[in-house]
Amino acid sequence: MIYRIGEAYFVRPLRESDLDGPYLSWFEDQQVCRYNSHGKYPRTREYFRAFYDSLNEPEHIVWAICHDGDGHIGNISLQGISVINRHAEFAILLGDRRHWGCQVGKLAGMQLLRHGFDKLNLERIYCGTAETNIGMRKLALSLGMQEEGRRRAHLWLEGAWVDMLEYGILRSEFKKTADH
Repeated sequence: MIYRIGEAYFVRPLRESDLDGPYLSWFEDQQVCRYNSHGKYPRTREYFRAFYDSLNEPEHIVWAICHDGDGHIGNISLQGISVINRHAEFAILLGDRRHWGCQVGKLAGMQLLRHGFDKLNLERIYCGTAETNIGMRKLALSLGMQEEGRRRAHLWLEGAWVDMLEYGILRSEFKKTADH
């Protein structure tokens, strides 16, 4: 365990054994992958193995979100970490739908932002999501991120063009959010 993030939740590094659990099935669940590209192209076990093997690279951090009783329920990550520009992209996939709406995304997100700012010395963390992805929009705002922009007709989702909204938070803004 890296961090306990609530009564029944914690985050830890993704493990090779996670490839044998429910993890791979999340990418076949069209509700779980509704707002990302994972559900558009079928992926083989070898694809996920190669992804797992890449986790030691310094460009990203991927944590497994775990529940004391249910085990591995999702992943949360900082991607595209730039040590020169000191920024990274925030991403989350909560694969076990039984835990949707339980605030685990916010708990894990706050811990990952704290890790990014305090341990990795990042200055900015950002994310983008479909305008129609109400859950991710609410999560970004609950983490203290601000809406920074819009890419018009940027995503093709469910037969229609959708705008992508961009969110971000600076270290100084996070410190104010985290202190409250």
